[in-house]
Amino acid sequence: MILLSELKIGEIGIIKKVDSDLHRLLEMGLIPGSEIKLIRKAPVGDPFEFEIKNYSLSLRKEECQKIEVEIRE
Repeated sequence: MILLSELKIGEIGIIKKVDSDLHRLLEMGLIPGSEIKLIRKAPVGDPFEFEIKNYSLSLRKEECQKIEVEIRE
């Protein structure tokens, strides 16, 4: 498993764990078992843009480092 912030552009991860104090992220669909794809990173590395459940979502690096994913093969 890796952190969400470690995905490469175009990679798809399966969310395995979200830090329990981030209820806001859970409400946005970042729940274990969901697929998430990294679309792009800002030039300075923050924020990240993801596609999840047919919508785009931007997250800060700090938030991404609290989410564990498994890379989909």
